[in-house]
Amino acid sequence: MPWKIGLIGTGNVASFWAHNLKGIDSVELFVQGSSPEKTGRFVTTHGLIELDAQAVDVFLICVQDRNIASAITALPEHTPAFICAGLFSIHPYLTRPIGIIYPLQTIQAQALPSFSTVPFLAEFSESVRDIGSGFLYEMGLKYTEETEEARFSAHLAAVFINNFGYFLMKHGLTLAQAHNIPSSLFKPLINQTISNLLINKDLQTGPARRNDVETLRSHESMLSDQSLEIYKALSAFIQHSNTDEL
Repeated sequence: MPWKIGLIGTGNVASFWAHNLKGIDSVELFVQGSSPEKTGRFVTTHGLIELDAQAVDVFLICVQDRNIASAITALPEHTPAFICAGLFSIHPYLTRPIGIIYPLQTIQAQALPSFSTVPFLAEFSESVRDIGSGFLYEMGLKYTEETEEARFSAHLAAVFINNFGYFLMKHGLTLAQAHNIPSSLFKPLINQTISNLLINKDLQTGPARRNDVETLRSHESMLSDQSLEIYKALSAFIQHSNTDEL
C-alpha cells in the first residue's frame, strides 16, 4: 500500500528514516522541524516535502525525549504516531493511535546505517497494532514487540555498550595518538573485543582481572585527572564483580 509519512524532527534519527525511506516507491515523505530554517535545510538535503499534517497516513516522531510529549499533543489526535525513541512511555497516551518503533542502533547523520543492519523494538496501543506491524513488514524491517520494561532495559544496556563503550575506546585511541601510535594498529583488538562480547562466557582480561597490582599502579602513574579517576573506578569494578552473573 502507498504510505504518506510525516517526519517530526530534523536530527540524526529523522535523517536515518529519510535516508532509508526516500528510495521506497510506495513512500511519500514529508517533514516538519522545530523551526522553518531547520525544516528548509532538511527538505533541501533529503529532497522531501514540507509537512501538511492533514495529508499523511502516519507520523514518525524523531525528536529529543524532552520534546516528545509536546510533539504528540501538537499532532492530529486520530492519525497514528510512532515514537522513535527507547525511553518513552506511551501509557499516558493510549487513548490515541500511538506506538513505539525504536531503532536499536547508534545513529549519526554522517554515517547512517541501512534498514537491513538495524533491529527495531516495537510497542503498540491496540488501536494501532495492525497499522504498526503492517508498516514494519512492508518496509522490510526486522523487529520484535517488547514490553515497556524490556525496552527501557534495552535502552540502558545500549548506553553501556555503545555510548560508554565508544567513549572509552575513543579515549584509548586518543592516549595512543598522543604518542603517534596509529589508530589502525588497534583495529584487530577492537574487532576481537567486540567478537568476545557476543560469546556467552566471561572473557574479561587485563590487570584488574588478574589483580596485577604492579601493572595497575604503573598505569595509574601515567594518568591524571579524570582519566585516572575512570581507570581506578573501572578497575575496582572489575576486581569486585563476578562477571558470570552479569
